[in-house]
Amino acid sequence: MITEIFSSIQGEGIYVGQPQIFIRFAKCNLNCDYCDTPRRPGKKYGLYDILDEISRLDASGTIRTVSVTGGEPLLYTAILKTLLPEIKKRHFDVHLETNGVLSSALAEVLDFVDVIAMDIKLPSAQKRNKSFWTRHRNFLMLAAGRKKNIFVKIVITDKTTAEEIKKAVTIIYDVDPKIPVVLQPVTPANRTRKKIPRGRAEEFQRLAKTVLTDVRVIPQVHKVLGVK
Repeated sequence: MITEIFSSIQGEGIYVGQPQIFIRFAKCNLNCDYCDTPRRPGKKYGLYDILDEISRLDASGTIRTVSVTGGEPLLYTAILKTLLPEIKKRHFDVHLETNGVLSSALAEVLDFVDVIAMDIKLPSAQKRNKSFWTRHRNFLMLAAGRKKNIFVKIVITDKTTAEEIKKAVTIIYDVDPKIPVVLQPVTPANRTRKKIPRGRAEEFQRLAKTVLTDVRVIPQVHKVLGVK
């Protein structure tokens, strides 16, 4: 099920500012405190309906990337296994935005993905402090082992602890210390109402940089600009 297909700039991560076409899938298997995904049920699209909409949105021929996002798009591997090869045939790069816990689903579509924007979800932003460390490690190892272009995004809130950042950094370091990491200060939404304290993002950046090569602090730029 898809909630919307639209064009905009990429507002998160290391490709921020890049024009992209977004296919937003409904539903997620997680429930983060700061989730800002539109809570709409979505609707079914036929394969060629999606491809026609991509062509319409790129009528000028200036967009080279299709971002598959959500929700959690890897809940829909049956659709993606048909859709992504067709997108690639049309000479678009495929940018997958994922919560980074569904390794088996990733394995089914990995051949058709160019960029993986993987979240590490910290326990402090989950109900009952639920953690996904092992699942994140397995996901990252799979993506990195196939030499995919990957970066990790970590949303930091007023509840984020140094111990959580150390744990996340250790997982990334053990896989590949050169993987770019984006620390994303939370935009208050859903159950998260507070911004992070001044200086906290830079503090966590210094901590991560002790072992990782590329650590950046980047907010949700599309929210700053007031676009999708």
